[in-house]
Amino acid sequence: MQNRRVPEARARLQHPETLLLAAVRAAPRRFRMPPLPADADAAASIGVDAALAFALEAARAVQEHGSTMPARVEDFFAHALAGLIRRAVASEGGDPAFQALVLQAQSVEVREHVRLTAQLASDRRAVRAITDAIGHPGKLRDMPAGATRDALARLRRLAAEDAWTELAAAIGQPLAQDINTTAGQQVPSLLEGLRSSPALQRLAHGSALLRNEAVQHYLRLSERRGPLAGTDAAAASGRASARLGEQAEHATGQALGAIAELLNRHREPGAAYRVVRSLRPPRGFPGETNKAKDEWDAAIVRSGQDGGADEIVLLAEIKASPAAATSDFPRLLRGLRRLAHADPGQTYAFASATGQAQVAGTSLRRLQPHGHSLPPHVIYCCSAPAESHPPFLSAATKAVLLGEPASLASACRLARGEAPPDSDLLAVWHALPKEPRLRSALYQYETAKRVREAMVHPLDLLSAMGDGPA
Repeated sequence: MQNRRVPEARARLQHPETLLLAAVRAAPRRFRMPPLPADADAAASIGVDAALAFALEAARAVQEHGSTMPARVEDFFAHALAGLIRRAVASEGGDPAFQALVLQAQSVEVREHVRLTAQLASDRRAVRAITDAIGHPGKLRDMPAGATRDALARLRRLAAEDAWTELAAAIGQPLAQDINTTAGQQVPSLLEGLRSSPALQRLAHGSALLRNEAVQHYLRLSERRGPLAGTDAAAASGRASARLGEQAEHATGQALGAIAELLNRHREPGAAYRVVRSLRPPRGFPGETNKAKDEWDAAIVRSGQDGGADEIVLLAEIKASPAAATSDFPRLLRGLRRLAHADPGQTYAFASATGQAQVAGTSLRRLQPHGHSLPPHVIYCCSAPAESHPPFLSAATKAVLLGEPASLASACRLARGEAPPDSDLLAVWHALPKEPRLRSALYQYETAKRVREAMVHPLDLLSAMGDGPA
């Protein structure tokens, strides 16, 4: 980040933290959600995503505030969801992840492949542990050269190459019987364990399924939805994501450091402001830890005289994209509520990237969210380019709605060439206010709006430190 000169005229007349909070309020919200369409017709004219977002928000407003439900909105929702499903199963431009789910619902072989794949890693370890005990070079060192030694080494090699069908066949060949009589005492029992191993049977069956046409189609769809775990492509994708995260952290760290310097120029006697990174509460900190955020990206803290406790004046969570913040929001709220369990009379030794920070309990209690709203001094920082059209409907919400049993059933009928009625999807509408699994979809627009309202670009925040009235 280039060096920036921040105007200081108004800072001279204001308490530094008043200046900071004013800057948080004044910073432009370049990631802000657009307003939803005014009515169903306007939403439908924009497209399926806007229509679903409109219907979901109408359902949320009724549940939360007792608002009047727009006329026939349930049919409007079902029609829009049917459109989303048709778009997702389309051969051109469809959703490969959803198409893979549909194929899994239709094919016994694909379901068996998915089941076996879930056990693949543990089964592979179990079989390789046996073949290592049989055919590792160290085990064969004292065995005379010949067919027996070669056969044992081959078993280990087949396992190392994931050649499970060949391995299952090899241990049943006549040579295996010779091994039983010429090898050491342990080898026959190990061979028998391998021959009867359920893990090897599953691996061999899984290898055979890879030749099935439906399974091959499923694997092609899986490749289209993203690189498979453990592949070079997956590693490259992970490195690219890490670079984006590092860029966001660097930009935010630079901006917060400059802000802390400005605050220090106008601090009260004895006070000092600094940036701390990667704050982690001490072991035994009060409050519920389940699914709560437990590491905090960055904060500006104020230290008092004579080594007094630190006060958090700004807490910033850093995200590479707005979508990442939206999915993180429930964890963030739970984490803040946990921090607010602090004893106001205690000081807590938080670990950080630069050593311990002694944080006052009173400061932590001020992090208590107001319902689902963040305190004014808790923000998200994102350095990504602003979207030209922030999505009305998140990718996560689409996945939730498409994954509903009624949606999958409708998609399977479409795949068979049938024309399922929209009314088949009313079950999803009726489940929205009742099923916990659909809560994220029901609140998706409200959550995105809250998150993006609390999100600033770090350079915008730095600039806002000098743009307010003197």
